[in-house]
Amino acid sequence: MTFKLRCIVLLAPLILLLDQWSKWSVRAEIPFGGVIPIWPGYFDLVHVQNTGAAFGMLAGAAAAWREPFFYLVSAVALTAIVVMLVRLRATERLTIFILSLLLGGVIGNLIDRALFGSVTDFVSLHWRDVVWSGTLFGWHWQLPLDWPAFNVADSAITVSMVLLAWQLLRGEGRTA
Repeated sequence: MTFKLRCIVLLAPLILLLDQWSKWSVRAEIPFGGVIPIWPGYFDLVHVQNTGAAFGMLAGAAAAWREPFFYLVSAVALTAIVVMLVRLRATERLTIFILSLLLGGVIGNLIDRALFGSVTDFVSLHWRDVVWSGTLFGWHWQLPLDWPAFNVADSAITVSMVLLAWQLLRGEGRTA
């Protein structure tokens, strides 16, 4: 089995299975809005539902256009990923790996949206519930030192984007 085929039929489904299993476990074991401290002050398991995109963007938008928009974006992304995977040469291993991670992540979050109308997030990282307070550019800012809750699919998507940026910065983009 070629590297390309292994990534497509093993890595992407592995990400998808880990994502769906972890979300199912959270929905089954943690009540909605519940928190289980793992490393108090830094890391909790939570149960939240995100109707928006990354960082909850568009969560407050009307569902009548928000939901079709997310389905359309997912369909376009999946189509582009599959087309690129098919066209990639076997030697473009990092790109194949990146797109396979992305494929598993996009499908994982799409399944949640289709089944529940939102995405289950459960990893909560924060810094001792500290809020940074200061003045910057003449404005007073208060920023909590926490990261929005996320899941396995989000992690795969983020890692794939970081790897893609790294690849592009190193000048390893496709030339043909």
